[in-house]
Amino acid sequence: MRTRRAHYWPIGLLLVGILLMIVPAQEAVHRSRPQLFDPNRKVKPVSTISIGPTPAIIAALGGFRPVAADMLWLKLERLWDGGDWSKLPALLETVTQLDPYFLLAWQVYGWHCAYNLHAESETMVDKRYWLAKGIEVLERGVEANPNTWEILFELGWTLFDRAHENWRAAEYFWKADQFPDAPATVTRLYYRCYEHVMDFDRLFPAMRYAQKKHKERAFGHGEDLNVHQKLVKRDIQWWTEHRDDPQEHRRQIVLENTARKQRAIPYYLYPNDPYWDVCAVCGLPSPKGSKVCQVCGAPLPHLTKSEPARKSSPANASPSAQPRP
Repeated sequence: MRTRRAHYWPIGLLLVGILLMIVPAQEAVHRSRPQLFDPNRKVKPVSTISIGPTPAIIAALGGFRPVAADMLWLKLERLWDGGDWSKLPALLETVTQLDPYFLLAWQVYGWHCAYNLHAESETMVDKRYWLAKGIEVLERGVEANPNTWEILFELGWTLFDRAHENWRAAEYFWKADQFPDAPATVTRLYYRCYEHVMDFDRLFPAMRYAQKKHKERAFGHGEDLNVHQKLVKRDIQWWTEHRDDPQEHRRQIVLENTARKQRAIPYYLYPNDPYWDVCAVCGLPSPKGSKVCQVCGAPLPHLTKSEPARKSSPANASPSAQPRP
């Protein structure tokens, strides 16, 4: 005898089919009326759902939402293999709304926006839009999945590696590191956020915190924890010896601002560095007190009164980014 649940399968499959037809229709609307979806167009937000199925469709699917998400994921893989990246955001948005606990979908969605679409963009406006979009996606992923370190790590890594918002990145690495199953790599990345910006007031306490962790066993989370202790010890020794080394300061400034230039984000001007003035035009250092940049010839200093108040400056870092005892 067929159960009552069996009668719902045709209805569920029908709704999934309708959903699969809605996504291409939405893409057609995006192409036909691009002015409505301009990222610079200022509109009053009326819903957290920007693209993807309507709440009514999601509610109608009921328990079939994970099934629909899996089917769309298969379609997404075909699009990915075909190189049609422009259609992926709409599909990924739909997948994450249908199954908000699908961690891989959140990770791929945020990474695709912040890395692939950001790199493929030809204008600064588009680059800034896709980087911000990737971060926003991962923030939503964290909100939907607060009890796992993986999505916290993904957001921290994107802020650290792509956006160079080092103090915010440290905040998320710290939160991820509090999970017992988080690997030692997360612990080390927590203090590495402070290296390139040379925030020594936070770097040394963060390294000492890392040194105290992962001592209970020699192997765990798929890695040799003895290696972790050696790496942390090496880094503490290095920075103890080179904290006041002008050439090491110069090297870190060049590394940080070269990466920022490649990612089309503003230079960090190191307002408190004792050895170097950093040029706002080329991002490279000149000896302290120089009147012009020794690389591009632009006048120095370029720091304005508002510069120390930048969101990413150490003085304005979130209290939760402070090193813990």
